[in-house]
Amino acid sequence: MITAYATEQPFDHLELYRAFLERETDSTGTVVLHHGRVKRPGKKVPEFSTVELKPLVSDVDYRLAAIARSAEEQFELNQVLIVHRLGTIGACDSVLLAIVSGKTRDRCFAACSRIVDEIKREEFIELIEHP
Repeated sequence: MITAYATEQPFDHLELYRAFLERETDSTGTVVLHHGRVKRPGKKVPEFSTVELKPLVSDVDYRLAAIARSAEEQFELNQVLIVHRLGTIGACDSVLLAIVSGKTRDRCFAACSRIVDEIKREEFIELIEHP
């Protein structure tokens, strides 16, 4: 099962994780989660006031789902959830949640890492730090 979307609204990572676990079956041996938050210092503006997450394409949800599908197929996952914030947010705010489940931890860790790396390439969501 794949769920992948971008939102301008804050998300509750604990509630999303709970709902993810409720959909799991006894074929899952591992669940791996990446909870990305905005941190200081910034990459370009060390003491930024806000960060803007700007979509560079009109089909962000489709692109996130494509990353999820690719990981699901390559790593033989049971379930993938990707949620990415858009808009203006501050330090410590949640920016990305990626959760994967599968039979083995090696596949799940590799899949979650791959998903985050693909998203952080900023090919379809740009991160702009504002002074």
